[in-house]
Amino acid sequence: MSVFNNLKAGRTLSASGFTLTELLIALVIISILAAIAYPAYTRQMQTSRQSEAQGQMMDLATGLEGYRSRNFTYKDAGSSANIAAMSPDIANNDFYTVSVAVPSPYQSYVITMTPKSGGAMAGTEVMKLDDKGRNCMKTGGCTLGTDPSWGD
Repeated sequence: MSVFNNLKAGRTLSASGFTLTELLIALVIISILAAIAYPAYTRQMQTSRQSEAQGQMMDLATGLEGYRSRNFTYKDAGSSANIAAMSPDIANNDFYTVSVAVPSPYQSYVITMTPKSGGAMAGTEVMKLDDKGRNCMKTGGCTLGTDPSWGD
């Protein structure tokens, strides 16, 4: 028998499943949970990428110290070829751009990690590390010895 014959005969059909209201309520709850969870997830990913970049900066600092012990100077240590040779991971970082400043008389350095614009880390803190082990981290740039360090 067809559905229409059952209705004409006065028989009722039992419906199973969810109503539209129940589906909409579930959709609203899922949307609220996603709106809360996504920013927290994004910030957690940024924090882990910053920690990874800090470790890469420490590796590069170790490489720079080795360079100075062989050459008695940091002169030319900041070239992109030398950075890539000392720390390939930092040279190929997907989220940060690295630069090494070696001021005259070439006995000190400052490593700077700047978030790449338009990427997942855009708008996060710039990080610096110098030859004395001082570090800082601040949005838009930082000054060593003045601005908060990584651990603050």
